[in-house]
Amino acid sequence: MIAAALSAFVLYAEFTGSVNPGTAAHLIDAIHSAQAQGAEALVVRLDTPGGLLSATRDAVQAELSAKVPIVFWVGPPGARAGSAGVFLTLAAHVAAMAPSSNIGAAHPVDLFGSEKPADKGESDTMAKKMENDTAAFVRGIAERRSRNIDWAEKAVRDSESITASKAVELHVVDLLAEDLPELLRKLDGRHVDLGGGDKRILHTSGAELRQATWSVKDRVLHLLGDPEVTFLIGALGVIGILLEMFHPGTIVPGVVGGICILIAAIGLQMLPVHVGALALVLLGAGFFAAELYIGGHGGFIAAGAVCVVIGSLLLIGHVDSKFYADSDFGLGWRFVAPIGLAMAAIAGSLAFRISKSAGKPLRTGAYSLVGKVGEVRELVSLEEGGLVLVAGELWKAASAKPISPGERAIVIAVRGLTLEVAPESALTKANP
Repeated sequence: MIAAALSAFVLYAEFTGSVNPGTAAHLIDAIHSAQAQGAEALVVRLDTPGGLLSATRDAVQAELSAKVPIVFWVGPPGARAGSAGVFLTLAAHVAAMAPSSNIGAAHPVDLFGSEKPADKGESDTMAKKMENDTAAFVRGIAERRSRNIDWAEKAVRDSESITASKAVELHVVDLLAEDLPELLRKLDGRHVDLGGGDKRILHTSGAELRQATWSVKDRVLHLLGDPEVTFLIGALGVIGILLEMFHPGTIVPGVVGGICILIAAIGLQMLPVHVGALALVLLGAGFFAAELYIGGHGGFIAAGAVCVVIGSLLLIGHVDSKFYADSDFGLGWRFVAPIGLAMAAIAGSLAFRISKSAGKPLRTGAYSLVGKVGEVRELVSLEEGGLVLVAGELWKAASAKPISPGERAIVIAVRGLTLEVAPESALTKANP
């Protein structure tokens, strides 16, 4: 019994900021990790103003089907479980709050923050359907966890919000805890029903607290999930596209705008994460090719490297303390960074060689004869063209000064299929 207590550990995760695909994925990963590692419980510190309902549903589904005790603690004092945070808190096996924290105001709103659209008729009907659907969602959660169903519905329909002490009184949450140590002490010995006949008794007093690590992908998604950040990126993308349309050929605004629009689409969940990430990688490869065929003085290479790196980061799974991906996924910084740098270096080298060769004189065709010396076979003059043997071939030629047969002449220009030549001796005298 003592050995079991000493080996017990609690996995700890933080859910702060908006509820978005990044934070939801982090919570789901933490639940899976707690189950796989045999944690005594998963404790989640929550402080959120709310977020996307779609991401909330994903997280709640993972909570309701979890086979490890999940404890949500709204803390520290002054924290809140606003809007989507209500659903997450109610779905936990044990819900706790710090004194002076609050929970509620879960009415669904649109992307621009309005509870009801400005136009009437069909739009009002859609708003009502969304409200009823969300209310049914929260009632189902409260019913499954035996919490206050009536208050949960009021939080959705009337945006009701209450303090931590009131939440305990109304049986919205289970207990108050000032900090994590107090929470673990109060959880010790508590009975938790995981469903399907699986019941646990928590042994959290003195248990080791392990931090759940973030994956690179989830961190990037969490950043993009911030509405202000995503809006700014999207606005920058629109401005870049407009600048390219008003000033065609400037290239840079269009390239930057296209990348920003794609990133904003991922952040707003208009594109699935993996689809958007793959699109970024392919776009980066396209920029590398554009540098080779169009030439952008290195601009396309920089844009391509950014796209490849960001797209690759969105494909990376869970990471450990060394910032490498785990063995199941097999992809991490040690793989992504060298590949991105190598692709940029190769594309840059090829572009440099192509641009350098473009500045050299042509080595093929008639223009390659400029500077070569040949033998005059027929009199060459300005009025009557003669023939000159150059590089083993006879060419029609013209010269400002007559050149007799047998003399040597140097090619100074090419005019169509006629060579413009000058006496070699005259050129030698001009350049002693």
